[in-house]
Amino acid sequence: MQNFMNWMEAHVMPVAGKLGTNRYLKAISSGFIAIMAATIVGSIFTLIGNLPFTGWTAWLASTGLNKILALPGQCTTDLIAVYAVFFIAYNLAQTFEVDGKGAGLAALVSFFVVTGRATYFASAAEDAAAVSALSTGFLGAKGLFTAMIVALIGARIYVFIVKKGWVIKLPDSVPPNVAGSFNALIPSFFVVVVFLLVAMGMSFTSYGDLHTMIFTVIQSNLMRFMGDNIFSWLFFNFMTNILWFFGLHGGNIVGSITNPVYTPLALENLAAFEAGETVMPYIITGAFGKTFTFGGVGSMFGLAILMTFFAKSKQYKMLGKLSLPTTFFFINEPLLFGIPVVLNPLFFLPLMFTTPLLGTLTYFMMKIGVVPIPHGIQLPWTMPPVFNGFLQAGIGLAIWEVLMVLASMVIYYPFFKMGDKQALAEENGEA
Repeated sequence: MQNFMNWMEAHVMPVAGKLGTNRYLKAISSGFIAIMAATIVGSIFTLIGNLPFTGWTAWLASTGLNKILALPGQCTTDLIAVYAVFFIAYNLAQTFEVDGKGAGLAALVSFFVVTGRATYFASAAEDAAAVSALSTGFLGAKGLFTAMIVALIGARIYVFIVKKGWVIKLPDSVPPNVAGSFNALIPSFFVVVVFLLVAMGMSFTSYGDLHTMIFTVIQSNLMRFMGDNIFSWLFFNFMTNILWFFGLHGGNIVGSITNPVYTPLALENLAAFEAGETVMPYIITGAFGKTFTFGGVGSMFGLAILMTFFAKSKQYKMLGKLSLPTTFFFINEPLLFGIPVVLNPLFFLPLMFTTPLLGTLTYFMMKIGVVPIPHGIQLPWTMPPVFNGFLQAGIGLAIWEVLMVLASMVIYYPFFKMGDKQALAEENGEA
């Protein structure tokens, strides 16, 4: 164990530290966090309009309320790339101590420039009038990778121009909000010109536009590789658990890499659910881990139950009572640093292997159709077990989550018993 820890500290920790402090990955992560409220609100209304009760959905359809309830989702999750491009650029510029609003607006305009307009017809009739409009296909999940690339490059160009001092400087007597708008003028112009040239260049390629090229070459391949690939998921899950064992926030570090892929996959499932499909296209999405992981990293809600009701030592009993309500809402720092689990060889194995084991079992049960696949509804990360399953896919997934809690208790039990025995011996003054 000591040799392993030494190797991790020498080879893995430096890489993890660099990823954790990388301003570009942090900007993407912060951007997704910033738009979380909008996606959750849209998903809530989507959920209300599609509750698994036939009478309810039939009544909504007969009254036309289903179309009204669909509007928040159409204006949030269906436009997620639009919001993401602004907030990612905003957060990246802020890390350089440059006005984030100007950078975000410049990136947003550039995103619409590379999106372009297309010609559509009002109906299928022969004499239908042509209508020129923005292509909406890439304003949602399909356009997220383009949004990230445009935001990062656009914000970086904006910061470069500002740092060079190529801005319009007005006298101090001018109100700050007016001066700020003029300061953003030249940097924004450069950003838009760059992406205007990109849009023009892409028009001469077989792809036609930047969105199609990025989705075809990058995003679709990543989604194909990570979407239904249990092995890639296991790799990232192991990395998350290892980082947490050493006290680093593995969710934030690894999530900055996986969220840009798993979030669009979840939204693809949500779009399929809204379209009335009964089988979701992707199993492994941003919602997948929440179907068997409860109580934070390592699925420690089961451990908290064991400590609360079965511990003999006062330390474990009290810590269990304190952590049970927090782990119910996916906050397990009391256990990570209270037992502690961090850097504790006794709990290394369950921390490392509980979620990979439960995740693999869940994946194959969903693959063969025994357990329903989550619909990709964007729920708060603190959504408790069973409630999460019911809202994501109905009673079948809720029952599965109960079984996963029990399974985590079985896995943690021998390690809990050893830890509790040691704590009791210490309390009794035994060597």
